[in-house]
Amino acid sequence: MRTARSEYLGRVYENRGLLSLVDLVDQGHHSVLDVGCGNGANMCLLAQRGHRVVGITLSEAEAHLVASQGFECHVADIAEAEPPFPAQSFDALLFSHVLEHLAWPETVLRRYGRVLRPGGGVYVALPNVLHIVLRWQFLRGRFRYTEMGLMDRTHLRFFDFDSARKLVEQAGFEVVVHRGVGQCPMGPARKLLPESCSAVDRWCSRLWPHLFAIHILIAARRA
Repeated sequence: MRTARSEYLGRVYENRGLLSLVDLVDQGHHSVLDVGCGNGANMCLLAQRGHRVVGITLSEAEAHLVASQGFECHVADIAEAEPPFPAQSFDALLFSHVLEHLAWPETVLRRYGRVLRPGGGVYVALPNVLHIVLRWQFLRGRFRYTEMGLMDRTHLRFFDFDSARKLVEQAGFEVVVHRGVGQCPMGPARKLLPESCSAVDRWCSRLWPHLFAIHILIAARRA
């Protein structure tokens, strides 16, 4: 019988890291815990900037991969177990596309908040379920899960731009940065005018994050 736990044990989330989230991490936050670290891509980006990074994941396959890159990585079920770290042992927590996979993400945020030092930061990325492409699919009467992306079949919770902020605030943190990163559908123009299209993406994501953000990014600190 397949369970949520068995679904993740051997799974590796392949990605190149989320640079826009890593850019938010304060340089003064030297020690960072990457909660749900995937293949370690964000850990590599942070380490290149001088941060000391530790990972934690439910997937034994991911932990092996991350350890092979020279990082410390723990295997634990963040949805159920207490953090395997002393209180106030990290300057920052990174949750890059993790909280949407949990039934009770607010509880996990509060629980892991205890390992933050005074002045520590929380950096969160969540997918925007109301991106324009998904709105169009919903309007057409289509609600389809996929293997990866905004409609990943392992997502348990769905967030829009406002509810993402509310999640972090209800967990006891003060939001200091709240922005969207995404794309405006432009079809073949992306190949013809890539730089112009990138500028349009940034402009649209800044002005209308509810509609065009793919990634909802939040930087917060203890309230």
